[in-house]
Amino acid sequence: MNFVLAVFLSFAAGSIPFGYWIALRLAGVDIRHSGSKNIGATNVGRLVGWRYGFPVLILDISKGMLPVYLSGIYVPEGGIPFQLLCGVLAVLGHMFSPFLGFKGGKGVATALGVFLILAPIACLGAVVVFLTVYKFFKFVSLGSIFASLTLPVVYAISSILLLHEDVSYWVLGTMVLISIGIILTHRENILRILNQSELFAVKDEDTKSDSERDRR
Repeated sequence: MNFVLAVFLSFAAGSIPFGYWIALRLAGVDIRHSGSKNIGATNVGRLVGWRYGFPVLILDISKGMLPVYLSGIYVPEGGIPFQLLCGVLAVLGHMFSPFLGFKGGKGVATALGVFLILAPIACLGAVVVFLTVYKFFKFVSLGSIFASLTLPVVYAISSILLLHEDVSYWVLGTMVLISIGIILTHRENILRILNQSELFAVKDEDTKSDSERDRR
């Protein structure tokens, strides 16, 4: 029974669309129809300001952390594989929220929360990669893609060289699986980057964001 409840609650927690609700209730903006149309913290921050965007970021990360952490406490017999299952379900809940007609966000922040519990050093490395890519190219999407790609690599290297412990193939495999999912959610961004139109899309989003703020 604990297993079934944990599975249900993990997906339910991940499916809570904090970005959509906060932007709509507190700022009167439906972010599904503005900016990038994504429900994540970046779009919230651009459209209605980072006083709303930052709490959304923390909440979306927490959606990944809590299912993994709590399943380890209350269903310890499931071990790492079950914690990972709960984490994957939280990410899927964010991507396919029943509150939004089984549509949702790209899963980056929620995935970060999952692995902050199980592989914090690898997450730190991925964040460094994200910030570095963003600093040079100014695209959140590109930073997210590179961070997702490098997370499994950083995990394997840090486990062997820094922690001097065996690589968990459960963790590594799940990282690869979630990274593929995140890259797929960024497929439109990838196409725009390849045809060199992502810069114009970002500028257009910023222009829309200014218009939204002006109307408020």
